Order: sequence, then C-alpha cells, then structure tokens
Amino acid sequence: MKKRSIRTISAIRTIVPILAIMLCFSSCNKKKPENGPIYKKEFKQAILDSRQTLSTHMITSFTPGTSICVSIDGEIVWSEGLGMASKELNAPATRETKFRIGSSSQLFTTFLIAKLQEEGLLDLDNSFYDYIPEFPKKDFDFTLRMLAVQAAGFPESQQQDLYQQESSIRTLKDYISHYENDPLVYEPNTYYFKSDYSLALLGILAEDLTEKSYSSLIRETILDTLKLNNTVIDNQMSIIPNRSNTYHRDYIARLVNAPQVNLAPMAPALGFLSTADDLNQAAQQILEPGFFSQESINLFQEPHELRSGQKLNSSFGWLATVDREGRKLLGQAGGTIGGSSVIAVYPEEKLVVSICSNLGDEMDELPVLKIANLFLKQINPLPEDALSDPAQ
Repeated sequence: MKKRSIRTISAIRTIVPILAIMLCFSSCNKKKPENGPIYKKEFKQAILDSRQTLSTHMITSFTPGTSICVSIDGEIVWSEGLGMASKELNAPATRETKFRIGSSSQLFTTFLIAKLQEEGLLDLDNSFYDYIPEFPKKDFDFTLRMLAVQAAGFPESQQQDLYQQESSIRTLKDYISHYENDPLVYEPNTYYFKSDYSLALLGILAEDLTEKSYSSLIRETILDTLKLNNTVIDNQMSIIPNRSNTYHRDYIARLVNAPQVNLAPMAPALGFLSTADDLNQAAQQILEPGFFSQESINLFQEPHELRSGQKLNSSFGWLATVDREGRKLLGQAGGTIGGSSVIAVYPEEKLVVSICSNLGDEMDELPVLKIANLFLKQINPLPEDALSDPAQ
C-alpha cells in the first residue's frame, strides 16, 4: 500500500508540470493579436452594414487594401484591416498597416502650428515675413492663418506635378527654394486654392522658429505625445515596418504598382504614412480641450471668413461644413499617388470615422459619410430613422 501511494504521488508530481505547460500554451493560443480587429457588440448591426459598404467599395473600385477605425466619445467601437497590404506577397492589411494619407498630412502641420501659438512662439495673424524676412517678396502680404486655411494666394497643387518633380528636390528646404520665386496667383484672403506649398511654408517656418527639423518637431510635439506610434514621414529609402505597397490606375484603368515618388520634401502637405487608428486618435483631439486649448479647437472647428465676408467650407486645416441633415461636420480627404485617406468628425455626436487605403483614387471616394450615417442612426437617430426602426 505504501509503495502504491509513493507511485501515485510521483505520478502527480510528473503530471502537474505538464498540465501547467499545456495550460500556458493554451492561454497563449487564445490571446488576441494586438493588431486584431476590434468590434463592440453594442454596434453589431452598424458594423455589419458598414463592413458590407466598405467591402462593396473595395470590389467596385478594385482597391487592394483598406483599414477603418470608428470611435464614439473617445472609445474605439470598430477597427479593422480589410483586403491586402501587398497583393504580391499576399500580405493582409491590418490595423497597423501604414498607408500613404496624402493631404490629410496637413492636420499634423496645423496641429504643430497651433501648439506653437499656444506656447507664444508665433501669432497667426502676423505676416509670414515677420518670421522669415528673407523669403522673396510677393505682390501681396500674407499671414500664417492664410497659409493654414490655404487662402494665401499660392497656386493650386496638381498631382501630375509629383511625377515631374526635380530629382534635386530632396528636402523640405529644397522644395521651398525651388518654387520661392513663383508669383502669387490671386490676392490673399480673397479665394481658396488647395496648395501644398502653403503647408510647406508653415513647415519651414516651424523649423526656423525652433531651430529643429520638421520631422523632429512633429515627433516630439505631436506623435510621441499622442502615442501615434504608426505615423511616420514616408521615405522610399528607409525600411518602414508594416508599410503597405502602393497601387495606381494606369491610362486604361488597370490596377498597377504605383510609380515611385519622393513625398518626403512635401511632408507638411502630403508626405505622411499613417493608420486609420492613428488618424482617429489625432482627430479626437479637436473635439474638446485637453491636448489643445479651447482657442485652438475653435481654430479647427470654425469656418474661415474671407475678406469679402464669405465663409469658406474650411477652417484651420480642416473641412468645416454641415452634412445633409444639418449636423456639424469636420473632415479631411487626402489622395496621392499610391494612397488615400479620409476622416469624418461629428463634434456634437463625438463620432470620428477614419479610413485609409493603398490606392490613390480620385474616381471612387472612400465611403466615409455612408459609414458615419450608419452609426449616427444608432447614436443620434433622426425622427425618420426612429420611425423606420422595427425595434421602436
């Protein structure tokens, strides 16, 4: 009997460590990947309908890969990568896939300028020449605010200019110098033109004021503070983890690899890589004071008024308008060679929807408003939505 008890105890001592190891591996296998999808069950139907909307868009536009993030009152309720980050490698898009975001990059530049004003380093209504007097004089004066709202008189940017960019333009300073003698095309604060050069001038201004590089300023002031760990300036010569391949439509609308372009010199206007999650987190900062003062938030939310008294549908680096139902809407829409992005912010509902893709496509806009409306129907339904809801 004693020998049998000893054998039993010995067997238990052998089995227990094995079970512990098995349980350890089992728990590891059940652990969700950090870049896996996020779904909040309270919004199940809105997510299902939105996913169908986005999937349909990808099929009809031949978009290889996208990522999407939806937040309500600062909480992510849906985040997911769909399709392929690389068709060649059969690599799926995830929440950490970095896409070219085009002119949505300007939000980081205007964030930086707003923070510099909060610190007392500049005044938005001062002349640009007060800070950089050596810049070639134009026929008209223009202020920092006019640059940020893109009403400073500089010509409209054309995507084809990226194909023809001089090989000698390698840095932001090169870009500024190359076009510094070009004339203004209209009197400042009388019109609106979406100008990459206007944002580039704000980038060089920030460098001059702080004696730091634009990339360092953005990283220290914005990205690190907000923990936007998947947002970087694009650089074709660098190895950037989780960077998506870039796609393009050729002259007969076939999907092909996008041509190589160097966007780094124009980083303040359109040179960033980011994710839908990071763009969503950044956009949340303009909802209420915290990272920004209320004065800065007003800059981003209130439409700019031209000299004539006409109000633009844009503010300090953002679209500022109302949707078809009269709800206040702030937005970004950025397309460039090999990538696109869009952000919709509903300040009163505290809803933020952000989408990125690896196709630079002006033909088929990303369906951000359709998706936003599906969530708005649940969080702030209009009377007709309530009547049509079978649960009411």
